[in-house]
Amino acid sequence: MPLPGESPAPSPAEPTPLAPRDLRVLRVGIDTGGTFTDLAVRGPDGSLRTCKVRSTPQDPGEALLEGLAALGLAGGAGSKIVHGTTVALNALLTGQVGQAALITNEGFVDLIEIDRQARPDLYALEPERPRPLIPRDLRFELPQRSFPAGPGEAEERTRPSDSEIESLCDKVVATGTQSVAVCLLHSYADPEPERRVAEALRARGIQATASADLVQEYREAERFSTAVCNAALVPVAAQYLAQLGGALGETPLELLKSSGGGLPAADAAREPVRVLLSGPAGGVVGAAHAAKEAGLGSIVTLDMGGTSTDVAFHDPSRSLGSLGEEVRVAGHSIAVPTLDMHTIGCGGGSLARVDAAGILRVGPESAGADPGPVAFGRGGTEPTVTDAYVRLGRVPIAPLAEGFLGGALELDVDGVFRAFEALGERLGVTGARAAEAVVAAAGASMRRAAGVMTMQRGRDPRTTPLVAFGGGGGLAAASLAGDLGMPSALVPYASGVLSAYGMTRAERTSERSASVLRVASELDGQERAGILAALASAAAADIQGAGQEIAFETSLSLRYRGQSYELSLHGDGEDPEGDFHAAHEARFGWRLDGHVVEVVTARVRVTLRNQDSPVAESPGPAVPGATDREGPLQALGSQPAIFDGESFETPIYARTHLAPESRIEGPAIIAEYSGTTTLPPGWTARVVGGLGLLLEPAP
Repeated sequence: MPLPGESPAPSPAEPTPLAPRDLRVLRVGIDTGGTFTDLAVRGPDGSLRTCKVRSTPQDPGEALLEGLAALGLAGGAGSKIVHGTTVALNALLTGQVGQAALITNEGFVDLIEIDRQARPDLYALEPERPRPLIPRDLRFELPQRSFPAGPGEAEERTRPSDSEIESLCDKVVATGTQSVAVCLLHSYADPEPERRVAEALRARGIQATASADLVQEYREAERFSTAVCNAALVPVAAQYLAQLGGALGETPLELLKSSGGGLPAADAAREPVRVLLSGPAGGVVGAAHAAKEAGLGSIVTLDMGGTSTDVAFHDPSRSLGSLGEEVRVAGHSIAVPTLDMHTIGCGGGSLARVDAAGILRVGPESAGADPGPVAFGRGGTEPTVTDAYVRLGRVPIAPLAEGFLGGALELDVDGVFRAFEALGERLGVTGARAAEAVVAAAGASMRRAAGVMTMQRGRDPRTTPLVAFGGGGGLAAASLAGDLGMPSALVPYASGVLSAYGMTRAERTSERSASVLRVASELDGQERAGILAALASAAAADIQGAGQEIAFETSLSLRYRGQSYELSLHGDGEDPEGDFHAAHEARFGWRLDGHVVEVVTARVRVTLRNQDSPVAESPGPAVPGATDREGPLQALGSQPAIFDGESFETPIYARTHLAPESRIEGPAIIAEYSGTTTLPPGWTARVVGGLGLLLEPAP
């Protein structure tokens, strides 16, 4: 598929090597999804090559290597690779994690089960809690006690001897466990006791996760949970990255963190909990760049993939402000920095079924990569959301060289019609009405998800544009934006591989935090600056690069005394207490002037700016030949498409034929290699900066 300044990507059967001169500075982004694995290669001149191959769930690295070979980069030779993977996430979701042990204080081995005693479903008569990742027979007690000695300080009152620690290590070794979470009370204030135990374990060849090395913040339940998840994921991530590293040889490999920054593969193997949401994070990074080039400010992002859809909010002035305040994955608290996202089990591959009560259900079950949707012709028989769009004629029915996968995928349209006739019979409607119902049900799920990131966060969707991407993002963009009253929807160029593209733009980051636990009025500006400076220095030491620019960002989390939650304020203003009162009123509609305000946590994010390519600071060139095209835009053809129960003869356009400022009136279908954009009647589309397609309702 051609992108700004380059030729179409070669097919897997006909790999075309890139010119050797380009290999010195190529950045490769690879996003492993449930249905497809996407690859994007960014060259030194801003050119981009992309490729989509079917994912291989049994061995995700197989599809990764196939895609590299298809792009003429067998083994990734000479490039820099940033990878987003769901290996750790899927292991946590399915419970198929590695064997791990826990070492904690005497009397606290059940803390990882007790957690906060919060019910996941308030109205469930028999609530189900996640199964502990570490069984009770692999939890060990250590005679150690630390006590608070002031804000952010602790004093060790009971110190285990060297022989007691060695004896405990003997017990762990006897179990055959190779990964251990070391979780001691008050280690956020004094991490030395944890590190002492962890070093003894590492001397025995055991991977040890010290909770304070991951999260140096108070609240032991969240800190312990994060460390336990990490320890359980270490065997899974280490095996995957070892296999991948062997195939890539000397090629530098980074993984994208859940916070949107790069992390060296060796660090990711030790701390896989930091890359749980690496794929969705890449999409937010790519969407942020696309929005900037289009001249947009704050945005809501919609990443519609094959298995799930992720919704996030991005404010370009507050990257730290985009981090989640309370993140749970599969019921487990994750306290490392993570982008604030809401995920639903509804994507293009989500299955549509009628339950025992005769109600239509869409997702969370997915057709996956094999067999995939009925339209893919690989043996699937149950209709999916993608099939519904095919049945309604909203994607090109005939293969197009300018369309999805370069026309390599021939859709099984007859199979789709049969599947929806069967679904319609169960619902008592026609096949077309059944397909519309499936699209409507998926849209309702997306509206709820978008509402979580806007209205439930005190943001008005009527003033916030949508940026839609992923394989199905362009199909849902206009309808979702219209339903929420959003001013517009941007579908970036190469929207179907935007997560992989975002990874090529990712910059290495380091986040540090510390619990402060001080009354705001008693913490003067000089003390605050000293705390933040110490964190910034430690974070910068993690990623320091010779001659490279480093950017710093800070935030403070505050609360009213007695509250169990905080609000994060960007930067370190002169009056954080006053800023907190205003932020609390804006978020919740009330404030407590005169009530004691506490500074709970200080955070710093340090970013190592990319300087390996001029495109890091400028958009890529326009599509070759697009601006030289003479005369009106010509459609590739047309086909009937159904919108709101009415059939329209709908023209099909190639996105590569659109010049800057090109305008299209709906209804229309706009095809490209990585996906399709549907423009309903009453909407217009125009090409804006960065070759994004801005969809707007007609006046």
